[in-house]
Order: sequence, then C-alpha cells, then structure tokens
Amino acid sequence: MKDTKETMGLYIHIPYCQKECHYCDFLKFINRDDTIDDYIHYLLKEIELYRDNDYLVNTIYFGGGTPSYIDSSYIVQIVDKIRDVFDISEECEMSIEMNPESITHEKLQDYLNAGMNRFTMGIQSFDDKVLRMMGRVHRRETIFEKLDLMHQLGIENIGIDLMFGNPKQDYGILQSDIEQAMELDVKHISYYSLMIKENTAFHRWVQTGQFILLDDEQEREMYYLIQKTLQENGFEQYEVSNFAKPGHQSRHNKKYWTLENYIGLGLGASSNIDLVRFINVSDFEEYFNMIEAGEFPIYESEMMNKEEREKEYIMLNMRLLQGFELNKFEHRFGVDFLTKYHAAVQKHLEFQTIQITENRLHFTDYGLDVGNQFYLDIL
Repeated sequence: MKDTKETMGLYIHIPYCQKECHYCDFLKFINRDDTIDDYIHYLLKEIELYRDNDYLVNTIYFGGGTPSYIDSSYIVQIVDKIRDVFDISEECEMSIEMNPESITHEKLQDYLNAGMNRFTMGIQSFDDKVLRMMGRVHRRETIFEKLDLMHQLGIENIGIDLMFGNPKQDYGILQSDIEQAMELDVKHISYYSLMIKENTAFHRWVQTGQFILLDDEQEREMYYLIQKTLQENGFEQYEVSNFAKPGHQSRHNKKYWTLENYIGLGLGASSNIDLVRFINVSDFEEYFNMIEAGEFPIYESEMMNKEEREKEYIMLNMRLLQGFELNKFEHRFGVDFLTKYHAAVQKHLEFQTIQITENRLHFTDYGLDVGNQFYLDIL
C-alpha cells in the first residue's frame, strides 16, 4: 500500500525566539511565550485537518524561529500527532533547527526519543565580536559545550549554519571560522552570505551609514575560500550554500530546490503541492480562529500554470551543483529543454557558464558566479 502513496515533506514552523538577530527577517516573535500553549494546541488541530490524506511522509523539518527555544514536550506532542495522522516512511529524515543557548540534555534526549535523526545548530561565527554584532545570544564557548553534549548522547548527524560577509568579519576572522569548523565532527555545513533584508537592524544601519557592506570582489574571495577549504576537508558542495559529507545532504531542503511536494504547518508556513503554492496566515488570532472553524489557515494560494512552474523548476534546480536531468525535465513538462531553449543553451555553452554532463545541465564554476544572465535568457 505504501508504495502507491505520494511522498510528501512536512515543514513545521515554530515562531519563537529568545532574541531578535540583527539580520533576520523570518517570521518570529520575541516575548510572546504567553501564546505558546495555544499555538501548539492549534498547530495540532491543523495537523488533524490532514487526517484523510493519502501521503507517505519521508521528510519532517522543524524550523523557525528557534524550535529548541520552546519546551521539548511540545515537539514530542507534534511528532506524536504527525505519526497519528500521516503515514511515515521507515527511512524518514526528521530534522530540527537549534540554537546553542537553548540546547539542553533533556531536550536532546526528548528529540532522540521522538525519532529526530538530523540536528542543525545555528552557529553563524566562532568570533564573539561578530556574534555580538549579529545580535546572537550565544558565545563561542557555548558552541563547543553543546556539540560535546550532542556527541555524548551519541548524536552523529549534526549540521551547523555559518554566515560570511558580516560586519566585524574580515578575511582573517573568516579563515579562523572555517578552520575551527573543520575541527568539528559535523556532517553538514550551510554557509550563507549575509543578505540585507528590510525591517532588520542591519538594514537600518546600512541605510544610515553605520556600516559598509563588503564589495563583490571581497565577498567572492571569501566564498572561494569557503568552497576550497570545505572541499579539501571532505565536504561535497551540492548547492550554492550547502556542503555535506557523503550521504548527509539535506533531503528535505532538496525538495525545495527540485520542486517536490511539501506541506507547511504552522504560522506563516509555505506549502507546495503540484501546481499549487499556498502560505498560511501570519497572525496568531487569525490562525487560531480559522482552525477553530475547521478551516485550513491559508492566507494566499496561487495556481501556477505549467510555463511558470517550468521556469521556476529551472531556476531552483540550477542552485544545485548537479543541475537537473534533461530527460526528467522532458518527462515532467513534456518539452525538450535543448530544443525549447536552444539559443540560451548555445550562448552559455560558448560562454562556458553551463555544461552538459551525462544528460545533466549544470553551471560551471564560473557560471555559479555569473548565472543571473542565464536565468534572464531563460526567462
């Protein structure tokens, strides 16, 4: 029976944080712990709305916010409800995002008992001055303490998130960050470039000239250093910002880049099912009221046409270093990619920004840097 079911990923949004980081524009709430009980109550009821589903869930991802901020008993309740409502694959990847300051022995043990098998810790930097500038709560010492705790509990599938291009982070600090990361026993590293988002402290400080961003050349040099060092230390780059030891790529996040189906549960969570994208409401009261009325708490839904989805498929898949298989593209969209986009393909083959290897179209190293023009030509 399971083999006939459609595979599905689940994303669960936990919108609570201890403090607001200066670069973050994700949906999160500070000092709203008074809503946690109600939020979990209605999140469980939202999951119940999918009772008659016919999906086989093969990835579950707790993101935020900071999922490790709330009591772990809530996470256990959510996992129990998911197991009750959905059919879960025996090989299901179950991930949780954590911040060092909120990790405890008790929480980790509860996560393990619930079936978590992939743990991601938001580190961002090992330099205390950089961490303060970013608005992070933890300090360098805490990172190593919590990694030791995870290893003591037998947790091996550990990933860390780092960031480069921050104020206070020069090339030397980045080198030190990378060297320290390479000494850790971790299986996955996401290394993100700082993006200045509106309505963040960093955006205000840039606008008022309180700090100046790195120029493109400086940022490229940092990115090359990251790529080179991680690859030399056994990490395979499989996406623009993601590196993994063999066998440890994030299966859930790859669903986003390959346009596989996933359901977002919780406040502001996004979903993608076939040609339909929808996003949940981001207001507590509206979320509670809609679920209380037995409605899916959807704020906005978009039915994409096949042409739009085709373009999105190309752009997202090209974030992956392996690109996409030409025959899979034809099977999914009913068109031959090399014929439809002949002019763009020839142009970028000549410019050596793309290449075709074993029926896969993907960027060259040079193309990863200048890929925007390829996207413009496709569009």
